[in-house]
Amino acid sequence: MFLVGTIVGTFGNKGDVKITPLINPADYLLELNSIFVESTDSTKQELTVVRSKKHKNVYLFTLEGINDMDVAEDLCGLQVYVPSIEFKELQKNEYYYHELEGLTAYTESGKVIGKVDHIMQGGNDILVIKDDAGKEIMIPFADELVPEVNLKERTIIVNAINGLIT
Repeated sequence: MFLVGTIVGTFGNKGDVKITPLINPADYLLELNSIFVESTDSTKQELTVVRSKKHKNVYLFTLEGINDMDVAEDLCGLQVYVPSIEFKELQKNEYYYHELEGLTAYTESGKVIGKVDHIMQGGNDILVIKDDAGKEIMIPFADELVPEVNLKERTIIVNAINGLIT
């Protein structure tokens, strides 16, 4: 199972939920026919997607069996998963974030920076790289700063401009 989002709230009074995506491209969420919601006791319940749409920076889901706001509120804060078989093939220069975690980051001159620990999402996505000492180095995930990602070799190349890596 792969983590693809978090239920962050309700929408309306008929039980729709808001999901913040944790994958890129996030519009993949619109193609899902079902999701698995992990409860507080770590069990995963499959829910059928009736309808989904993008709304600002979240995705709205109508889920079968979730028909009122009180039931939907119980889902807030829970993680959303999909089986790996549902992942579609991406275009060139598109990646699922779980594929980037653990890649070794190098400068263009070949110096090891560290390993990608996770990706922070926001206006611009940020690669969080941890060096051998555990120090976090944050690199904006932009073509100018990360010109090469090689999933087969499990490496990324970072353009180490002045002040970016200390």
